[in-house]
Amino acid sequence: MPKNTFFRLNESRREEISNSAMQLFVDNLYEDITMKMVLDSLSMHPGTFYRYFEDKDDLYCLLIRNVTKKRATYFNNSNKDSLFQFFLTGLFGNVDDTVTEPLNELEIKLIETFLHIPEHILLKVYLNVLKGESFPLIKDILRRMRIDGYLRPNIDDDLISFMFESMQFNLVMFFREFDIKDPELQNKIGKYFTDFMGHGLLEDNKYSKIVRDLEKAKE
Repeated sequence: MPKNTFFRLNESRREEISNSAMQLFVDNLYEDITMKMVLDSLSMHPGTFYRYFEDKDDLYCLLIRNVTKKRATYFNNSNKDSLFQFFLTGLFGNVDDTVTEPLNELEIKLIETFLHIPEHILLKVYLNVLKGESFPLIKDILRRMRIDGYLRPNIDDDLISFMFESMQFNLVMFFREFDIKDPELQNKIGKYFTDFMGHGLLEDNKYSKIVRDLEKAKE
């Protein structure tokens, strides 16, 4: 992740760097992006860049972290049904769901690049961003659901949190392994897994009510 010097920049400068970098990653294949392209996009001297970041991968991890945290914060501050929707759709969710999606167009396009980045970068993002960010978040969601009577008895929070944070990574690897590129098919497969998880976690009456409410919201 970025060095402390980056986080000491004022918010507007950090946002400017992030937006320029996102546009670069959206417009080009990851493996085609050179350090010269990065520096030109950010209008930054090499010495300045390396005061903030280790390399291009470090910059990309920052962008993914920012987007996933923004989405998580949005749903965490929403009502219970929205919180459950976040739990089911994952950190990335359905990029076609623009009704409840808090991300802007550029951020949504950045998320789409996650399906095409080199495998070693995908693993780096999972280990350095998703794994550390999502586990405590999901444990807190489970705790709140338990208090409100949503969960079935004897749910192991640590196991479910681990399954959740690894599910998105494994789905992307599955799509790559079997060359599944159609977004509709990807969403259908993802929905199969999230429905399976939802049925296993929630009391039947709670699950049915939330699913009905979510379907009505899409009409």
